[in-house]
Amino acid sequence: MSRILKTCAAVALGWLPALAWLVATPAQADISLQLEVVRHVKAQPGASGVPGDSQTTLDVTLGDKTMTVTSTDTTTVYDFAARKRWVIDRRTKTRVDYSLYDTVGFRTYELRNRNTLGAALSAAKVGDAVMVQVDNEHNLSVQDKPSAPLRVTTEGANELFHAGPKLMFRRGAHLLPAKPGEARMFAQLLRYALGGHPQILSALAQADSIPAQFSLVAYDAVGSITQTVVIRHVHSNPVPAFDASAFPVRPASESGHPVDQALDRAAALTPDELLSARRRSKDELETALREGRALDAFLGMFEWSLMTGEAPTPLTADQKQLFQTNDAVRRVTVALSAKSKDDLAKAITDLTDIAKSTATKAHVLRIFEANNRAMLGDRKAAQKLFIDVLKTNPYIAGVYKDLGDSLFVEYDTPRAWRCWDSGRKMAPGFANFQAINQFETSLAARHPEFF
Repeated sequence: MSRILKTCAAVALGWLPALAWLVATPAQADISLQLEVVRHVKAQPGASGVPGDSQTTLDVTLGDKTMTVTSTDTTTVYDFAARKRWVIDRRTKTRVDYSLYDTVGFRTYELRNRNTLGAALSAAKVGDAVMVQVDNEHNLSVQDKPSAPLRVTTEGANELFHAGPKLMFRRGAHLLPAKPGEARMFAQLLRYALGGHPQILSALAQADSIPAQFSLVAYDAVGSITQTVVIRHVHSNPVPAFDASAFPVRPASESGHPVDQALDRAAALTPDELLSARRRSKDELETALREGRALDAFLGMFEWSLMTGEAPTPLTADQKQLFQTNDAVRRVTVALSAKSKDDLAKAITDLTDIAKSTATKAHVLRIFEANNRAMLGDRKAAQKLFIDVLKTNPYIAGVYKDLGDSLFVEYDTPRAWRCWDSGRKMAPGFANFQAINQFETSLAARHPEFF
């Protein structure tokens, strides 16, 4: 889980300083900031593997509904109206598309996980209080339910936020004038890139200024982590609206992860290719029915529905008879009804055996096997099977749904949402994605600050 958090944070560090020559869309008034971030860890006694101090320079452009940030290798463009972010490889000038829902989706579930673990550690009286609710909210910038208000004090001209005896945030006296929209987008920068308790970010978003210097202090099992930020080189400048089409999607050959390879192939598919694949699937189904190949036709019906979200053409009486009298079809039906651990294991064996009887649709049986393995808890094996299926037919929207579900359980939310978005792009009305649509609606309603 911490690995995923680090990945999300790394993706968030980017700026696109020279986009104007790539796009020619109307410009909007933006402000550019340069942030110098110094990170220091004060370790608790006995802590090991403590990282040394580090310093990072972030160049940031804040627009009305967009934010652009750049690291040495990547540029990340956030579009809060579209609820998307585009990560651009500055070397290859290719992009990967992500959903902003993957960030809030991960953090809400990780918050509950940390709160539960923290409560268990507290009950067991294991060491000092760690993973307490307010620290989890501060580190993840998300709140599930109201907690005790932070205490706000002053120290000279500085403003300080405390949780009990812990200092969480120190705002310096020097403030840069800002319009409400600019202050809100500055708070978004911290929310996505550096962290900060929701109460602190809310105060920053509602201010008429941006602090020229501030410190965020977080607490975990290692000790305290202080990020001291100094803002330099603030200026307004017109920046063209981002046009994702100026950057081709990343080729699958450049991906080192098998899930990424499958998703990069999906991102490159065209509407014409999807239409051709659907026609081909329909033709194969009709041919199998005409030739009396019951198993291929039965599996072809499933494939069609999983590709389109639609039911196949109603069967004739003779076609129904063809299925009802075929032993392989009967065995598939039994395998699909498995629920218990023993029945699921037997179904996997049976599906492997049945695959020997199909001429063209063994990959559909692997979908069933993958879901059975997932229900048995063997998600890695299930994911490998889903990926194998997509190599054979990359147009099966339902497989992207199932693969995304499996990744989400592992807290790999960036890839999970890429899967779900790929499937919904292929079959927007597919009922299987209704739960994801509702989940996103719920996230947006409960955490509008992320958008």
